[in-house]
Amino acid sequence: MVSEIIIKYGKFLSLGSAVYIESNDIPETGSLIDSSISKLRAYSISVYGPPIIWTGMKLEKGKIKLDRKLIMQCRGDFSKIPIGFERKESVKIGPCVHAQFAGKEENILRAYEKVSVYAYENEIELKKENYTVYVKQDGSDSTIDVFVPMEGDG
Repeated sequence: MVSEIIIKYGKFLSLGSAVYIESNDIPETGSLIDSSISKLRAYSISVYGPPIIWTGMKLEKGKIKLDRKLIMQCRGDFSKIPIGFERKESVKIGPCVHAQFAGKEENILRAYEKVSVYAYENEIELKKENYTVYVKQDGSDSTIDVFVPMEGDG
């Protein structure tokens, strides 16, 4: 499959019953998702919808620091949520520049680059964070949505 990227402006990412899991120290996204789902199930909390990875960037002591969190939408008894997991009833992120990527996952960097070029060409300031939504995986082909919030909005 040839990669395809569709850019949209002013989109929102809305989530209900979102659970955030710190993931800075876990390099492998797939194992983080699997272990988090297993841990939530042990607490009778079920996951629905695709996993989302939040990535933020900040300058700390003259060096760029990347932070990362796994976000999943869940149902269940949240009174027993595990330590290290944070719940938010509803989340609305945006407006964003949104890229829908279809192709081989290893080419996802092209979607981030296209968002940056689109923002530059349209004089849009972007926040230093993004949300990567793993919509669908079909063999080696993936559909991934990238949301980058605009500065000064939302």
